[in-house]
Amino acid sequence: MTRTTRTTNRLHFSDLDPLRFEDLCLNLVTRLDNWREINHFGRKGSDGGVDIFAIRRENDIDQIWFIQCKRYLKISKADLTEIVDKVLTNPSPPDKLLVIVSCDVSRTLFQYLKDYSKKQGISETELWTASTLEAKLYKDYNDLLFVYFGLRIENKVKDNVARIKHSLRMEKRVLKELIDHKYIKETNDFKLFLYNPSARFISSKVYVRSVDDTTYPNCEETPSGQISPWFRTFFYNTYHNGLEFCLDAGMGTIVIMDTNGNWEPITDYYDKRKKDPKYRVIRAKEIGRIPYYNIVDFKTDGDEYTSEPHLFCKFYNDGMPYEEIYYKSNGDPKREIADWEFDREKRTTFLKE
Repeated sequence: MTRTTRTTNRLHFSDLDPLRFEDLCLNLVTRLDNWREINHFGRKGSDGGVDIFAIRRENDIDQIWFIQCKRYLKISKADLTEIVDKVLTNPSPPDKLLVIVSCDVSRTLFQYLKDYSKKQGISETELWTASTLEAKLYKDYNDLLFVYFGLRIENKVKDNVARIKHSLRMEKRVLKELIDHKYIKETNDFKLFLYNPSARFISSKVYVRSVDDTTYPNCEETPSGQISPWFRTFFYNTYHNGLEFCLDAGMGTIVIMDTNGNWEPITDYYDKRKKDPKYRVIRAKEIGRIPYYNIVDFKTDGDEYTSEPHLFCKFYNDGMPYEEIYYKSNGDPKREIADWEFDREKRTTFLKE
């Protein structure tokens, strides 16, 4: 099964205002050391190539730092030469020059900066690029990620930890209380549960209810494009991340497939393509997956209106509790034919003639 990998996009330092980028650099430099003195001149203009001036005390000796901040989309050898030359307009060169840029820099340009600076009398030069800044922010300065980019990494980590803990607790409860272990033991027929996995549950039917719903047990009109905040469906199976439900157990779904394995589920009973010889017509089932972390709680014995289990879920995935919906063919337990999954990558929409 092919899955989409989630990644975090790179930080766009170039989206920051130049002065705001200087502020970010100042925050990072300030936390770098217990400076004897640090001053920010960039906002005042006429900085002589020095946006931040700092003095570091080491072994009873003062070390002068000049820090230049450049919010560039790209940087050239000429740009680096100009930075160094402008620094040299000051009465004396610094002990260390730190250049902070908002773009990536090649190794060749970095070496040029060090060599040219040393040739001009600056003994030590350091370069922070976009990659360096991003690494520092993610590793050590999550608060600055929020201040300058609105990213709450700490909360995200805490949320992930809480989600995992809840999922593990819910999985344990589901497997203990919603699976009919007595029936499985008495039946002792693994083929039955292989070809009909829903037989493992204490009930074939289940009510799924939104934690935000206040309409149950009344049936109210649902806005177009939305699902009801509570509904009855059917257990199908468990999977590594939650529970599966057969969403169309009453009517089923018809899938048409061409000779290349491309397929389309059709909902129109009168769709003429079902009789087109170039398509294979397959009876199928639509399966929704609700992850454990979307199940807030459940009860197994229903209420005064129903006797089936009730699941109370978050409907936070586009107004639904599912993390995905996919399709399987209808197998035949009597003939020991298992349901098989349609290739997600080959789902398509055929032209209607």
